[in-house]
Amino acid sequence: MTTPPSPWPPGRIDEIVDRYQRPLLAYAARMNGGDWQGSQDAVQETFLRLCRERPEKIDARIAAWLFSVCRSRVIDMQRTARAMPIDVSQSPMPDPAPDAQTAAIDAEEHVHLDTLMDGLSPRQQEVLRLRMTGRLSYREIADVTGLSVSNVGFHLHEAVRSLRTALAH
Repeated sequence: MTTPPSPWPPGRIDEIVDRYQRPLLAYAARMNGGDWQGSQDAVQETFLRLCRERPEKIDARIAAWLFSVCRSRVIDMQRTARAMPIDVSQSPMPDPAPDAQTAAIDAEEHVHLDTLMDGLSPRQQEVLRLRMTGRLSYREIADVTGLSVSNVGFHLHEAVRSLRTALAH
């Protein structure tokens, strides 16, 4: 049985994977409590689903579509496995070759920021990750989470305000 030709232009899927693989992995890992295997599975399934979609249907909103599919897949996997709640204390993507001093400083800052993130509501954590890691617009975050654009703005504002207040102390 032969595989039907891809509806995507040659090289376009590779470009999308190159651009979005790391942010999707980071996002999925945070939602998965640092479970790399599950996160990789969710991202792989997201890209497989992308290959089956018609480009004209999603290309204009590719980032929001990818994060939405990935989010749904992680939630489905959590329901199936009865996974633990989001754990933001795990570092999803360590720098592959930092020097010892830089690594120590980065780790300390990352742990501090993760600790501060624990003080945010799960919704604030999610919209902040989508904005910072995924670089999604408010509209795209709204598409992914099902919130209104103004509600996304509210959650982002409150998350940043809370982090600033915590950092000031």
